[in-house]
Amino acid sequence: MGAMRPLLTTAALGLFSCAPDHEITAQRRELSTELATFDAGAVAVGDRETLPIYLRSTAQGPVTILDIYSDDEEHFAILDSWKTEDTDGDGVPDAQIIDGGSLDIPTYGLVEINFRPDGEEYFRTTLTIVSNDSEVYERDEDGNGLWRVVLRGIGRNPCANIYPLFHDFGNRTAGGYFSSDVTVENCGSVTLTISDFDAIGSTSFYVPDHLPIYVLPKTRNAFKVAWIPASSNAEDAIVEIGINDPTYDEVITAIGNDCENSVDPTWDDDADGWFACGGDCNDYDGSINPSALENANNGEDDDCDGQIDEASSSLSQDDDDDGWSENDGDCDDNDASVFPDAIEYVNQIDDNCDGRIDDTTDWFDDDADGFSEREGDCNDDNPLIHPGAEETANKTDDDCDGSLDEGSFTYDDDGDSYPEYIDGVYTDCSDDDPWSFPGALEDCDGADNDCDGLIDEDENDIAEGACAFIVERSTTVSTQEGCATVRPTSGVALLSLLALLGTALRRRRQR
Repeated sequence: MGAMRPLLTTAALGLFSCAPDHEITAQRRELSTELATFDAGAVAVGDRETLPIYLRSTAQGPVTILDIYSDDEEHFAILDSWKTEDTDGDGVPDAQIIDGGSLDIPTYGLVEINFRPDGEEYFRTTLTIVSNDSEVYERDEDGNGLWRVVLRGIGRNPCANIYPLFHDFGNRTAGGYFSSDVTVENCGSVTLTISDFDAIGSTSFYVPDHLPIYVLPKTRNAFKVAWIPASSNAEDAIVEIGINDPTYDEVITAIGNDCENSVDPTWDDDADGWFACGGDCNDYDGSINPSALENANNGEDDDCDGQIDEASSSLSQDDDDDGWSENDGDCDDNDASVFPDAIEYVNQIDDNCDGRIDDTTDWFDDDADGFSEREGDCNDDNPLIHPGAEETANKTDDDCDGSLDEGSFTYDDDGDSYPEYIDGVYTDCSDDDPWSFPGALEDCDGADNDCDGLIDEDENDIAEGACAFIVERSTTVSTQEGCATVRPTSGVALLSLLALLGTALRRRRQR
């Protein structure tokens, strides 16, 4: 006859310990989480964000996580990384065991949730964790304990503001390296990602920066447009931007050695106010240009009219019949389209004789703030308004990003459709929290989500009512460290222990 086996297995002995004579005491297994609501935050539509859920074992007995599921695994996918133990011996991990701990020094386990928003909306679901927790009331049909938490996240489209959109490299020599800075501003609440650049046109233009480029919400980053001239001939390119803002369709235009499409002062070598492509017949001599007077004794075409040393007419004579003589201010009395008060066109000519080339056009920086309209200035008459300017509460788009007064009381900073203050009334009680606004669902998150002055209440305004459905602990736990005293009123826990004891006794009788 073999050796007699012990009455109880090692696991059972661990369950029945610390007991006085008049009680049956079980080793407690207690699972919890630090939060009742886990927030993935705002995530770009189409992106992925991993949300860690830290599980705590706060009693002496080890907790076995048997299953985890959510009501919306399409948008909150549970990663299999939580399965770390092969409990059935088939070679495939199927559970997680968290060693025993205490309230003061918990032992932790980890579950990772992949939040996957597919639209601009609010997402919320309940995550259920099935374990051998001995201290919860709610159980499944197999008697396993159920612990629940709320998962939530927001899908948002990114917002990009990129400037300047036009880069004029001017007149450059072949073989040199030239670059121009581009600023990327994230005007939204989710991470902006640039994943690709495609330069169409001249292969001499390119973007040297490494990809991807990330821009966090309300911050700026930068990249460069570079050019290595292949020759002295005009070159241009369109740079398309691969970006995760689905509404962004702007492109960057870059030109070089292209006088006819330039307002760059490098084309005026003699600094006389005239470009070679705008009529200056000698751009190395500041005394020779269309506005100069002809000197009849120097063998030069001083006024660039195609004639040399012709007799100068009277300064009071209107030679081109445009109604203006040189005494009246006509800066090119050989061209009837050039005179004071003429309309300025993009032609590298000072059409209105004010000493500036192509001013008042979209190509010229009229307010001298560093940006023309084609470079992104939305108001080229006001130097305080331009891309990158500081936004103030003045009902004006100061920074040219398409939004008014962001950061002020009247702007909806958290994107929940409620500004903090409108028409003399405070509306959103927390304009930094997209989950808090009038009429919002109250979550168990320590915030006044519905802006009624109460926190975590249920629909009947009962305090902490929003947290009540998540978990309810047994009230029969004794004060003994690591042990639970089971009395006849403890229901499921007592039945489980009696079943285990009965199994052990039957095995002893069989021997």
